[in-house]
Amino acid sequence: MAPRIILIGPMGSGKSTIGKSLANKLSLEFRDTDSVIEQRENKSVSQIFIEDGEDAFRAIEREILQQELQASDTVLALGGGAPISTEAQSALAATSSHVVYLDISLANVAPRIGFNRDRPLLLNNPRGQWQTLMEARRPIYEAIADTVVDVNRRSQSEIVAQILEVLG
Repeated sequence: MAPRIILIGPMGSGKSTIGKSLANKLSLEFRDTDSVIEQRENKSVSQIFIEDGEDAFRAIEREILQQELQASDTVLALGGGAPISTEAQSALAATSSHVVYLDISLANVAPRIGFNRDRPLLLNNPRGQWQTLMEARRPIYEAIADTVVDVNRRSQSEIVAQILEVLG
């Protein structure tokens, strides 16, 4: 038992948008770890970061990831930092799910996320913070992924079609 598809990548890469579209096309349920966390904790991801700290958020995130990996026939989108811990990487490697990394450049992500205050990891020097995060995370995303999809300047339908083609 495992999700059919797991989407990973940085904030703003389109994991939720693409995930919902894929789930619709495949007649599967869409799940998003950040949304599950917000529902369970009854506060936003930003609030958890600010009130409880990043370590508390990451602990909840690891727990939710383990829980969501038990669900079957879903399309699962992970928060940008969810696959970064070695525990998460091991759990993802052990699953039979197809992991898709949605890769996006700084130039293309900037207009999408606007580098606003609702992104707790980007509060100071948002562009520099995003670049630093990606330099650390990109090799991990690439190592975990079964498929890497470049989402730069591509429409939602083009991205979904590419993923569906890879899945056969």
